[in-house]
Amino acid sequence: MAMRDGLHLVNSLGFNRVEAESDSLSVIKCCQGQDQWWDAAAAVFAECIDMATSIGKVIFSHCFREANSVAHELAKFSFCNKVEDNWTNEPPEFLVSQLVNDVLII
Repeated sequence: MAMRDGLHLVNSLGFNRVEAESDSLSVIKCCQGQDQWWDAAAAVFAECIDMATSIGKVIFSHCFREANSVAHELAKFSFCNKVEDNWTNEPPEFLVSQLVNDVLII
């Protein structure tokens, strides 16, 4: 669901070149069309593939959760809070420390 929602967002903003990351290798493979999902999530992955085609260039990349703590915090937040906000100018307060850590880790 997070991948689909992210693709919806970039599509609505008019982006045509995007890199989409997930810490789930299964999600990445399904979105790349390398793997199939057979339960209720199949429709979500089909929508991701269709949307990626309409966006233009979408690169789906796997990254380990430890390497993308910001995405992990966003996922946790979205699971517990039903908020439909876009933060385009300033990050939400709960993400600031994670963003700083992301920049400082070399």
